[in-house]
Amino acid sequence: MEEEQIDNMDYEILSDDYPKYDHSFKIIIIGDSGVGKSCLSVKATKNIFESSYLATVGFEFFNFNLRLGEKIIRLQIWDTCGQEIYRSLITNFYRNSSLAFLVFAVDE
Repeated sequence: MEEEQIDNMDYEILSDDYPKYDHSFKIIIIGDSGVGKSCLSVKATKNIFESSYLATVGFEFFNFNLRLGEKIIRLQIWDTCGQEIYRSLITNFYRNSSLAFLVFAVDE
C-alpha cells in the first residue's frame, strides 16, 4: 500500500533559486574524464543537452529544487572533474554526500 502512495505522489520542478526547502541532499557525480558527467548534470538540472565537450576544471555546482508532495527538496549536484591530476582534491567533495553517481563509458 505504501508503494502505491509513492507512485501517485505529485511532484513539481521549481526554479534553482527557490528560497526555502525542507530537505537538502548533496549528490556527487564521479568518473573518468570525457564520460559525460557534465552532460548528465546539465540535462538533469536545466533540461539542456550540450553536444560540445569542455573539460570541467575542479568542479561545477548546480541546485535543483522540486516539490514532492508537501515537501520542498533541494538537490545540490556536484559535478566533479575526471582528470587524474585533480583526483586528490576531488575526494574532499565526497564528504557529507547523500548519493554518488558513478559515470563511465562502455566502449573499446
